Amino acid sequence: MKIPLIVGLPLHLWLGILLLILVIFQIAVAKKILPVSFRWHRIMGYVILLLALVHGTMAMGLNSGVLVIR
Repeated sequence: MKIPLIVGLPLHLWLGILLLILVIFQIAVAKKILPVSFRWHRIMGYVILLLALVHGTMAMGLNSGVLVIR
């Protein structure tokens, strides 16, 4: 399978950047820097978990040679 390029960068790199932003957001909510309800804090936790699984799977696929960058 091939990993597409978006604006010149591979998809797994964009997912990693998004994941970093979401983790920083999650920490800011937990430290009460951003006032967000616990419901959204929990939903964002599930989104982070899903993105981390997809990002990690892509990285392992690239490392093993199953996936290639287009």
